[in-house]
Parts: sequence; C-alpha cells; structure tokens
Amino acid sequence: MKKGTVIALLLLAMVMPLVANGQKEPAAAADPTKPYAGTTIKVIAEMHNPTMAMEAQLENFKALTGITVELEYGPMNSVVQKEMLALQSGTGEYDVVSAPFQFIGSFVENGYLKSIDGMMDDKSLALADFDASNMVKGMWDVAANWKGSYYGVPSNTCIQILAYRKDLFENPSEKAAFKAHYGYELDVPTDWDTYYDIAEFFTRGKGEMLAGQKLDSDFYGITFSGKRHDAAVCDWQSIAWSFGGGTFGDDGNLIINNADNIEALDYILSLREFAPPGISNNTWDEKTTQFQQGLVAMTIIFNDCAPSIEDPENSVSAGKMGYAVVPIKNRNIGGNYGAWAFYIPESSKNQEAAWQFLQWVSTPTVQRNIVINGGGFPSLQSLYEDQDLAAQLPYWEGSYGAYQICSAKPRIPEWNSINNVIMLQLSRAYNDEVSAKQALDDAAAEINKIMGSNLPVSYK
Repeated sequence: MKKGTVIALLLLAMVMPLVANGQKEPAAAADPTKPYAGTTIKVIAEMHNPTMAMEAQLENFKALTGITVELEYGPMNSVVQKEMLALQSGTGEYDVVSAPFQFIGSFVENGYLKSIDGMMDDKSLALADFDASNMVKGMWDVAANWKGSYYGVPSNTCIQILAYRKDLFENPSEKAAFKAHYGYELDVPTDWDTYYDIAEFFTRGKGEMLAGQKLDSDFYGITFSGKRHDAAVCDWQSIAWSFGGGTFGDDGNLIINNADNIEALDYILSLREFAPPGISNNTWDEKTTQFQQGLVAMTIIFNDCAPSIEDPENSVSAGKMGYAVVPIKNRNIGGNYGAWAFYIPESSKNQEAAWQFLQWVSTPTVQRNIVINGGGFPSLQSLYEDQDLAAQLPYWEGSYGAYQICSAKPRIPEWNSINNVIMLQLSRAYNDEVSAKQALDDAAAEINKIMGSNLPVSYK
C-alpha cells in the first residue's frame, strides 16, 4: 500500500467518529459583513430612465452585499398587472416590487406587503450610508406609511410643476404687448386667472409673429391631458384641489360633484381653445412631445418629464425653459404628488436581503447617480439642498417648492376603481358628451356604489 493511501485512510478513520456522532466538519467562515452573500433577489420596476440608472449600479450593490439582483421591467400597466397577479397568488415570484403609491392601502389591507418596521429597528440589518432621518418625510409617508407602519421606500418620486417658455416670458416685445392688452406685467402665473390670460395671449396662428419671428405653424398657450388615462385625473386634481375641491372632503365624505369641483372642471374646459387639437389623446407623454416640438408656451407637467424637454438632441425648447410651482386659487395646494415605491411582498422568501436592497437604493450615492444619469428625483433632503444639483438642473428649485405644497391621491383600497370612474367622466366632458356638472354627478353616483358603507373615508 502506498504511503499516501495509508495517510488518507488514517485521516478518514479520525473523521468517521465525528460524523457518526452527528457532527460536521466546520465550514469556511462567511464574511460577517455580507450575511446574505450568494442570495438572488428578483425586483420588478417600471421601464424608464431612472430605473436604467439604478440598473447600471447593481454591480456595486453586489460588491457591497454579495446579493445578486435580477431586474425585470416594462411599461407601467404591464408591470402593475404582473405585480398584482404575483401578490394575489402569493407565489413569492418577486422579492421587491415597485408600484404606484396609491395602491398601498389595497396592498396592505389584503396582506400583500411586509412591514419594514421591525427590520428598520434591527441594527444587525442596517446598511452603511442609509439614514432614515435624511428621507423627505412627506414623500416617505405618502409612498409607504399606512396606518402608522412603513412598508417600503419611495422609488421614482415626482411632482407636478408649471413648465413655461422662459425665453418668451422674458422677451421685451412680448412683455410690452401683454401689459398693453391686459394692464399688468407678464410674469410666471401664480393663480389660475393669470394662467388663463397668458394662455390666451400666447395662442397664435401660423404667419403671426412670436418674439419677433414669423410662425410657420400654429402656436398654443397651453396644453393638458385629456385622454381617458390617469394623466387626465392628475391634471384635474391639481387644479380642483386649489379651487377647494377634490374627491373626498376633510371629513371623509364624497365631494367630487360639489361647486368647487364643477367650477374647476368648467375652468379646464374653457382652456381648450388655447390648446393644440387632439387634447382627448393627450397624456404626459404627448405634452412632453409638444414642448419638445416648440408648440406650446406653458403647461403643468410632472417634473420627471423635464429632463426630456431639456434634452438638446430631441427638444427645440431645451435651454429655454423655466419651472415653478403650480398656480393656486382658494387653497395653497398645488401639484399632484405622483410616485412609486419599492415594497417587499409578504410572500418573498428573501425579505431581509430585499431590505438590504431597499436601504441601498435610498443612499445618497445611488440616488445622486439616478438624478444625474437617469433624470430621476430623490427622496433625500440632502440632495434637494445640494447646490451643485440646483446649478445643473433648471427644474430643481421649482420641484423642491412644489413638494412643499403638493397633495396626493387618496390611497384607500377602492382608489383604483374610483380612478377609473373619474378617467371616464373627465373624458366624456373633454369630448363634449356631457357638461362638467353631469360628468361629476355621474362620477359621484358611481363612486357611492363603489364605497358603499365605507363612507366617510376614515383613512386618506
């Protein structure tokens, strides 16, 4: 017998009693700083530039934690449908879902989401550079707080702001003509009456003069979203809230067909003569395109559309824009807060690894890269106070101001059904099928059926 064989047999003889007694040879020590190394989590999110900018950093996340992320993305409606199927079936297909914040009530009440409260309190799960106190609390509360517990972190935060052609507003000949006609200075509108006057003033036909140049196509004072789409609901809400309206009142009762809401919708209908044809086909995408093509003077947009308007390769309006808070009327509320949030499904088999991801994506370095490379908007106070970002991004100051007076859709479980009703009724009004009053009366009747005995709303 060879010497090497004898040594091997002796070693085996020494190990066998340990195995017989149920003991195992000690495994190689794991890296204590990467307790979830080797884990793969699956994340689904909307397909847009901020997601791409986050995806470009995933190798950094893997280097930091040892966790691999499989990222799936697609258009908004497709992503929501896939998430709903996965959550309802409880298969655990996804470890992190990015979903519109208004679904949180439905998701939590149906037991779909894992509260992150316990994981936030567990210091052993804390990731370096994540600081919950740096989160803009208003954003975080709307996106992820339900009845006092947190269920995630904001992902693509956005807010409606006023976008306007600064070069036209500052043009001396236009300023003089406006004052001569209306009797006051042309300036960024802060109320809806002024907004109307400016929309009327800048609406010009082909061949007329604009800022000293003869127009080779029609030019319009404003544009807005009129399609049977969530975008139309957002535009209507931003105006209705400031008029004193909304879907539910402070007492939780339905007010959608009250006088303030009817006045707001009549006001929107009156703006159609200053907007491009085909408003009934407009969403936020079409409004962005109309700015890129240099067809309009101003409108309400979500601030995550601004980077596309400022893209010099695709927009004739790049470098000519100004951004401010949405005008107001009776209440200092203006600007629809629209955002998604990253949530951890209750069915996820990798919840603590998923929490590592939620923390990482909310750190300053990751969020700053999403801002710079993806045109996204952060959830961190420190980045809104960053003077370098403010100097680089013309829409930064206007966005931060809008976050201070924004409002948000009701996050109740019934909201998705209610939203569909409002979409339909607004579309009918914009297409002159019914009056503003009839549209909102019909909406109220349908929403009452949806809510049943759940009025007044106890949590908004």
